[in-house]
Amino acid sequence: MVNNHEKDNNTNGIWAYSFPTDWMTGVFTKHTLATGFKNKFSLTVPNMAPGFPYAFYPQVPSSTKNVAAHIVVAGDGDHTAHIMTPTDPANFGYVNDTIKEEKGTVGALTFDDLDKDGWNELWVPDYDSSLIEVFKFSAKTTEMFL
Repeated sequence: MVNNHEKDNNTNGIWAYSFPTDWMTGVFTKHTLATGFKNKFSLTVPNMAPGFPYAFYPQVPSSTKNVAAHIVVAGDGDHTAHIMTPTDPANFGYVNDTIKEEKGTVGALTFDDLDKDGWNELWVPDYDSSLIEVFKFSAKTTEMFL
């Protein structure tokens, strides 16, 4: 999985490559996972997106065997943290959603299950605001709150 970190919103994106059986002579097939990240305007330094993509399991991997990974993306110059949810993993199908749009550069992400409840927490930095937000993942609920 790779990103290209571009100023051009029309050419930036995230891709995955399939490994051939013979990696020395075979063909690596490129698959588009997401494109069109929208860079924020900057007068001084041109913004570039997307930042690094990370394979991510909302629920810790020990309990998610044979489950396709989500992908969290440090949007970098688009000032947004993204989560890509697998829709058709066999065909590299993902839907890209916003976790949070920040007021500045969203740099390197990290995650861990610090409270040991089986669900990861995700740290999202806003470099320009000197701020880090933590997002907690949990099981889907059907409860309605009034």
